[in-house]
Amino acid sequence: MTGVAEMVDGVTTTLLCGASLGGETRECCEALLTAGADDGRDVLWVTYTRPPADCLASVPDDVSVRGVLAVGDAPHWETSIDGVDVEVVATPGDITALGIKLSRFLSAGDGDLTVCFDSVTAMCQYVEPETAYGFLHTIAVQLYAADATAHFHIDPAAHDESTVDLFASLCDAVVNVGDDGDDEPAVRTRPVLD
Repeated sequence: MTGVAEMVDGVTTTLLCGASLGGETRECCEALLTAGADDGRDVLWVTYTRPPADCLASVPDDVSVRGVLAVGDAPHWETSIDGVDVEVVATPGDITALGIKLSRFLSAGDGDLTVCFDSVTAMCQYVEPETAYGFLHTIAVQLYAADATAHFHIDPAAHDESTVDLFASLCDAVVNVGDDGDDEPAVRTRPVLD
């Protein structure tokens, strides 16, 4: 899976297409998250689907974590885990609150940042795809300005092709994970303008 990180090296936004609970998708996510750790990149999760403690457990000890932004009202979500800040947006459809908290994380700290947004599919359960698209477009602009990178999870089985294409249009690269274990993920990138 480290080959995937090398194939998307230099891009700001990546759409990670794969089964929500798939092991191959999880491995690809972790490879994308840890790819810049040696260069001092911090990690930030935006999670609708995983408890913050699970997110943090998947990170090697030598990777610096800026925080976890947990979306949804879950009483078991702590506000700090092992000294890592956990911010909660209790109402999943409140993308204004999500945007404000995410902007704070993007502007905090001196190092570069790698963001995992898990997931667009979960977000679309609470807002219309067009609303999610507008939100993620705004976030993509902020990512470019902050010299951050991000990958956005989407489960293509949960959406029609035009919806997946809509979100793919926001990203510099698309990674399709088969989750059948037979093939390497397929990576498609578009030229990045200097």
